[in-house]
Amino acid sequence: MQQTAAQNRRGKSIFLRALLAVTLVLIAAIAICEVIGWPFLRVPFERVASEQLHRQIRIAEPFQLRLVGGLRLKVGGLWVAAPEGFKTPHFVDTRQASLQLRYGDLYRFRKTDELRVKALEVSNIDLRLIRHADGEASWHFKKDNDNTKKPFPVVEKLIATKGYAEIVDAIHEADFKVDFTTSEGANQRNAVSHVRAKGHYKGKELQAGIDTNGFLPITTHDETAPPVRSRGWANYAGLRLDFDGTISDLLGRQRINAKVKARGGSLSVLGNFTNSVLPVTDKFVLTSRVKKNDEVWNVDVISARIGSSDLFGRFRYDPRPERPSLNGELGGKRLVLEDLFPAFGTRKDDGSVAKPRKGKLFADRPLDLPSLNKMDANIIVRLDYVDPGNAFAEPIRPFKADLSMDKGKLALAKIAASTAGGSISGLISIDAHQDKQKTEHPPPKWAIDLHWKDIDLEKWLKVSKERKQQARREGDQEVPPAYITGMLNGRSKLAGQGNSTKELMASLDGEILTYVRKGTISHLLVELIGIDLAQSLGIKLKGDDPLIMQCAVMDFHAKNGIAKPQAALIDTNVTLVLVDGSLNLAEETLNLRLIAKPKNVSPFTLRSPIRVRGTFVDPDVKPEGGPIAARVAGSVALAFVNPLAALLPFVDLGAAGDEPSPCKQTLSEFSKQSR
Repeated sequence: MQQTAAQNRRGKSIFLRALLAVTLVLIAAIAICEVIGWPFLRVPFERVASEQLHRQIRIAEPFQLRLVGGLRLKVGGLWVAAPEGFKTPHFVDTRQASLQLRYGDLYRFRKTDELRVKALEVSNIDLRLIRHADGEASWHFKKDNDNTKKPFPVVEKLIATKGYAEIVDAIHEADFKVDFTTSEGANQRNAVSHVRAKGHYKGKELQAGIDTNGFLPITTHDETAPPVRSRGWANYAGLRLDFDGTISDLLGRQRINAKVKARGGSLSVLGNFTNSVLPVTDKFVLTSRVKKNDEVWNVDVISARIGSSDLFGRFRYDPRPERPSLNGELGGKRLVLEDLFPAFGTRKDDGSVAKPRKGKLFADRPLDLPSLNKMDANIIVRLDYVDPGNAFAEPIRPFKADLSMDKGKLALAKIAASTAGGSISGLISIDAHQDKQKTEHPPPKWAIDLHWKDIDLEKWLKVSKERKQQARREGDQEVPPAYITGMLNGRSKLAGQGNSTKELMASLDGEILTYVRKGTISHLLVELIGIDLAQSLGIKLKGDDPLIMQCAVMDFHAKNGIAKPQAALIDTNVTLVLVDGSLNLAEETLNLRLIAKPKNVSPFTLRSPIRVRGTFVDPDVKPEGGPIAARVAGSVALAFVNPLAALLPFVDLGAAGDEPSPCKQTLSEFSKQSR
């Protein structure tokens, strides 16, 4: 038995020595293969990689593979085919390539289809990055029914001496070619990289370039990567962008800190380029400081010169929600109201002038209102000075409002503005909400609810140069008074719908009421029309003595774009002037009648009414044949009795103490005529 036990021990010893020898041989073989780079695995590696990636892979010699501590591959060239259905020669074609992958990343790739590359170094690379409208892309490697939009492969470290890429992305409407070179090496202080892109983005031509201190520091997926000085530029549909600052961790948190200057024909082009919502404007020059950490952008607009306006602001843009959000403050030293007109159709998206139809005042350009669904916004507006136009002597200052966009609903709310001792308040809104579940959408709905109170017309209205010169010629060195004086009050409540100015005008419903308290009117005002209305209306004056207006009210009601006066009159101490007829807002035509009823015996009593026809651009003003003015005035005045009576509580709100009602006497005279 002792002999048998000894034999067993010797057998086990021989087996262990044999196993150890085999193990040592295997270790030696693996070590030798690691040293020589497993050259015999090139063909099997091609086959396995092709099976795993579901597309053909070709690897050019020399072939060197390292498996210890992760997969490291050096080859003379690497060629990866594009997926089926893509009309492109390949996905990637490289020369002298070095690739590093972690086994953990390879395992996650099998589970998530998100490819992460630890390091990629090539002397020459040709990439074809193609994505179809259904989300399928040339960088998708798994064949399944998952239509989720998958990200680009993440490359943590990249060194590319020379490269070329074609990017065609149907989702972002991008189609351009990119050339890049880098002189990176051991001396990183002298590393310089250049990228140039040329093609089309959202249907418009794009050229861009960026110069940095090397690709590697920027493209490293490392939160601790130092910022790299970069300068870039872009030309896009008349827009010029210049970038000067630092970039780091471009494939990760994308940290950016730079000064950006933009100039172009319209802010809408900048909005199109940045995939945000900005209005159509006049030419602009914008200087800003842009900072980005993670996915949130912070933009400090140092100066924004738009037309003649001078604005500034601070904004925070977050693209992470389903609808990106923009929050911040907009301020300004000066806003010229005329610079806002392009947003309502006077200019095209690129800033070029949109000419109205022949004989029309308003351009009929479709407004890009569905774009309001692209993002949400909350902007506090605080403007020091608003210039309402050449006809006004006093600016609006200050102007305050809250601008919001929520699910396609745009509102300029809490308007609080001051001018000429008075105020303007109210709300303007557009509802362009679109239900994603529906293929057809109703036209955007507009709403205007504004009030104006105690605006001093003598201060507010500008006296023309011609009147000033005439006064000087007559020896009067003082500035002549405005044609109309008094305290202007009123309100407007209108609603409509449409995708263009014409559609909105054609659908307007609502009311515009305005009246003047403690006012006067000059006979020279009517002379401006071009014929002697002072005589035609029976007004007999000496010089330019103003007439006291006992009652001055204009109350227009609109229905389907047709505005008619419910009560429109100016009652002076010598003459009552009435207005009836209609305005066609969609067609921009007038059909108004001005009638005067003198209160004193006058040789002009038999004058006929004045008819105003034609278009807003070219009105035709002439006396009307038919009944004399006094008879016509009586019937029109009686028609105004009930509307004026309904307005009195509102019109008389401004009366204080024992101040007489400005229009009760006029209403009383109307009522007497009805007996």
